[in-house]
Amino acid sequence: MKYKLIAVAGLALTVSLVGIAQPTPTQISRQELHSLIRNAHDAADYKQLASYFRQKETQYRAQAAAELDERNRRAQYTMGSAQKYPRPVDSAQNLYESYLYQADHAAAQAQHYEQLAATPSSKS
Repeated sequence: MKYKLIAVAGLALTVSLVGIAQPTPTQISRQELHSLIRNAHDAADYKQLASYFRQKETQYRAQAAAELDERNRRAQYTMGSAQKYPRPVDSAQNLYESYLYQADHAAAQAQHYEQLAATPSSKS
């Protein structure tokens, strides 16, 4: 029984480490992102930037959906005017709006880089 527990724990650790070792293709550090933005000159660079910002948009929209669910859950438990500000429902609403704003901003950046990638380069 003890060996099965150790084997299961070892397998779980191995699976989690394999997931960490294989990042998604658009996962880049902040420093690499700034460098890529500064030095992007061809369609491949612009496509990589667009892909990165589309991924960020998807993440922010998922976080916004989770906060909207949390806001709706918290809205059921309001106690009237005796609550202190910020109420839990207000905090969830503010987070929801913040994530939506960030998602819209990432979408605009992705669209900008997609247009740059689609535009034929004047250098040939």
